[in-house]
Amino acid sequence: MSVFGKKKSSARTPTGSGTSNATAHQERSASRPVHNSAAAMGPVHCTLAPMEDEFLLLPTNVITEVIEYSPPLAAHAAPQWFLGHIDWQNRQVPVFSYAALISGNQPDEVTTKTHIMIVKSLSDSARIPYLGIVISDIPRLVSVEMDEVLHTGDERKSLGVFCHIELDDQAAVIPDLDRLTHLVTHAAFGILPITQVQN
Repeated sequence: MSVFGKKKSSARTPTGSGTSNATAHQERSASRPVHNSAAAMGPVHCTLAPMEDEFLLLPTNVITEVIEYSPPLAAHAAPQWFLGHIDWQNRQVPVFSYAALISGNQPDEVTTKTHIMIVKSLSDSARIPYLGIVISDIPRLVSVEMDEVLHTGDERKSLGVFCHIELDDQAAVIPDLDRLTHLVTHAAFGILPITQVQN
């Protein structure tokens, strides 16, 4: 049984002078370990986005927009998980299947429910300030008590994964955005044949 959250999920916006601190903490938590001090700050406001076999969990304030799927302009000699680029707000945003990256499988078939989630890369590089992650349906908002997160491990040692967790008996993955930006940069501007770390 999941110990991710005992209360019904809800989305609340921080108010008062603590807003900027909470925002900075949430962005860092996307790519760094969760410490006990996170629990003292209260729930982290997150977005739970469906993928093929599990969910993607990210702090809500690293997500810029969720848009309808449009076919990306394919890149030459790219790994199968990297789908290409789309034009978004006069930017070329790289689009990829996170589910395919961490599983090593072919990307899911596109349906009428497929969307692209535009996420801040949290990188200092001006080359890729945003990432486009393919998701299988509209995401939902949740509030996560960080001291109640159940880490389930990552036997695959998948690239771009910070950790796997359970949320209401559903498998979810927290990505490592720093590592993802590195992987996508190499896929977009060069060839990156590696999809998983071998034991």
